Amino acid sequence: MRFGKIALVVGVAVRKARATLLMFAVAGAVLAVAAACGGGDEKASTPASTQPGAAALVSHKPGAAHASQPKRLEAVIEIDLNEEGKQQYFANPQGEKNPTFRLQAGKTVGIHIHNEGGLTHELAIGRKIQAGEYQEVLTELVPSDLFFYYGDVKAEVEGAEFGEIEVDKGVRDVWMRINIPAELKGQWEIGCFIEGHYEAGMHASLTVE
Repeated sequence: MRFGKIALVVGVAVRKARATLLMFAVAGAVLAVAAACGGGDEKASTPASTQPGAAALVSHKPGAAHASQPKRLEAVIEIDLNEEGKQQYFANPQGEKNPTFRLQAGKTVGIHIHNEGGLTHELAIGRKIQAGEYQEVLTELVPSDLFFYYGDVKAEVEGAEFGEIEVDKGVRDVWMRINIPAELKGQWEIGCFIEGHYEAGMHASLTVE
């Protein structure tokens, strides 16, 4: 992976090929590792919750106002990771299951990811499935910035190239900031490739316009 600044927090894993970046927190603290020169420009606002345990992870719910979010965004889309019975799915704030999500090429877009379900899920963006994974992965082709807000602190990864984001249950404030070039316009797919999840319906169309 190629990173600018790395910060580690509970409940999120970013993976690519043979490399794994695990994000974790101890007693609400963030461990930051500088992997290159320079720093971030985002600041977390007053925490939505500072109670210990899972409640501290609940800093945003879909459809609610964003207390903290990355700067320099021209558009925002919300993606909820969830399940109901045997069905697993991605949803928008209106509750539609596996809708067609739309991104505009050439604009800096914030993808806000929250896991409202009771299971760990992942989010990968790609196309051309083979052997249980995408052969063409959007987030490997286009570097993006990742943010995780945890109360009054945050984790940030700048200029990341990765395969997928794995999000534990109850983690509700993960952001990806990305600007997709015009040459990658077209049809993509959002999928979860944790064992059995894709087969249970966890995939949705993504149109880059």
